[in-house]
Amino acid sequence: MLLETRGCLEYDELDLPVDLPGLGLGYHAHLPLDLPWKDGPAAVGDVIFALEQKIAFLRPRGYVLHPPEPGDLSGLLRHRPGLSSRLWLENTRERDLCELWDEIGALGLGVCLDVGHMVSYGQERVMDLPGFFERVRILHIYGGESERGHAGLGQLPDPNLLRDILLRLKGDETLVVEIFSLEELGRSLNLLQSWLLGWGMHHD
Repeated sequence: MLLETRGCLEYDELDLPVDLPGLGLGYHAHLPLDLPWKDGPAAVGDVIFALEQKIAFLRPRGYVLHPPEPGDLSGLLRHRPGLSSRLWLENTRERDLCELWDEIGALGLGVCLDVGHMVSYGQERVMDLPGFFERVRILHIYGGESERGHAGLGQLPDPNLLRDILLRLKGDETLVVEIFSLEELGRSLNLLQSWLLGWGMHHD
């Protein structure tokens, strides 16, 4: 979680222990929420490059990005064309990806579908965007946004919505249960396991 530009650029071995690859995990990165878009796409590209250097030893398979203003993505990819295969745009409270969809398609970018944001802010229309599910690379799932943060999966208004989404995916996407309370995460993982079994879906 690389959520703050300056702080993350200053990470040291306490923040990124050198033995992390030895855990046998796969990694992806969530890029900062305060990228310097006001300074232009080249400045943003340079920050992302510096962060990439810092986490290269983890071999992340992609980067989640909160969507900027229309046009900014095209500027960024002109500066850093190699990012296109690893950049995943997330639907957020402020932007549901609809106004950026043509740009996302033209640039060949992926999508991080945040199911919690979708149900909290009435963004179900994103699922009707042409070719939407072919672009999904990763899902954030939780019960929706609440005063205390991300609610557990037990608060998801309609679990069958999650089933319908999973059925429309290829099956090689990353599924992140994005819950920050360890106790609630455990409950939600158990609930997800029971749903998958009930839906007849294989899971690792």
